[in-house]
Amino acid sequence: MKTDNYRVFPIFFLAFTRVATGVAIGLAIPLYLIEIGLNPEIIGFITSGTAMAYLFSPLIFRNVQKKLGVKPTIIISSLGFLFVQVILQFSKDPLLIYFLLILDGTFLGLFWPVLMGALSAISNSEEYRKNNSLKDKLMKKYSLAWNFGGIFSYALGFLILFYIDNIQIMFLFALFIAIIGFSMALIIQEPSQSFDKEIIVPIDGGIKVVPQREHISFPIFLPLLMIGIYGFLIGGMGLIYPIKSEILNFALFTNYLFFFLRMSTQTISISKSMDFKIKTTKKMIPISNLLIVFSLFLMGINQNLFIFAILFCAFGIFNSFYYTLAFKLIVFRNIANNTSKYSIYFETAIGIGFFFAPILCGFIAAVDANLAFFFLSLLSLLSLVIYLLFKNKIKTN
Repeated sequence: MKTDNYRVFPIFFLAFTRVATGVAIGLAIPLYLIEIGLNPEIIGFITSGTAMAYLFSPLIFRNVQKKLGVKPTIIISSLGFLFVQVILQFSKDPLLIYFLLILDGTFLGLFWPVLMGALSAISNSEEYRKNNSLKDKLMKKYSLAWNFGGIFSYALGFLILFYIDNIQIMFLFALFIAIIGFSMALIIQEPSQSFDKEIIVPIDGGIKVVPQREHISFPIFLPLLMIGIYGFLIGGMGLIYPIKSEILNFALFTNYLFFFLRMSTQTISISKSMDFKIKTTKKMIPISNLLIVFSLFLMGINQNLFIFAILFCAFGIFNSFYYTLAFKLIVFRNIANNTSKYSIYFETAIGIGFFFAPILCGFIAAVDANLAFFFLSLLSLLSLVIYLLFKNKIKTN
């Protein structure tokens, strides 16, 4: 496959716009539902729609791309995302929102695996296959596009809501980004060859970077458990903090500001920690996990806006080491076995965390939002205990 004439930038733009759209409505929907007075347990159930559908959609649609091709499949999924945003402009009935989120998660199964398949085909071309440096640059550009989609959306949400205190504006912003995403889908090119064995972890729900390669052995359940809890913590905070923010009567824009701080610090921290050796990361996990426990506990008792900003930054930084170790272990297992199946396990585990988090935390927050933060803190402490019991089984050669 010759890549000289292949336009790679639509792939980067598609990753950017999809994450930007998902982040915009991912926070706008619970804020809107809180605003209209829905109970936390109902809000949690509704916001779990995308994660629920995404648990199954990649498996259900795994053969669609082989029959239709990359470009038609990406166009269909991007059109689906746009359709969801268009409907949200006309009605935000809670039941409708739930079904639209299920539809959104369904189209995700046609999007991320196919987009990564296209990138894998490019990286397997003659030009990239013989040049690891060039391949790493390609993957890092994709990683940068993916991460900045979320950071951009949070930052712009903060700026917009700082001047216009109306959550409805974020739905318009999501529609605009979805239109750009669909435009990019129309100009993406069909790779001239396919590649069945994906090279890096695909899909959604974390920070995408390319780790250094090491020889390592470990029990597969450990990184899957770690990333599942990681997803649960992120998903839980996405519901609990907006509820507490409303109780404390904080300005609407602080939600996007604090999640911007969390994702920015986490992205920077992960990009740095990916260069660490496994032995170094293993040593940092207990300390970082204790600080996560402490940060979540303080979120439960804190009522000061400035302290919340510090705690969100701390959570982003220290949670990154948990993600880094789980991510690297899965990538190394893929490489060792010349397969991508562990990436699917990885995405399923994080998806389960994102699915159950808003439902369970919604029921706890209905009793007391602070209690939900204490629950996340306790869960993080439990994960630390499990890690300490099995960390010696992670062996590097």
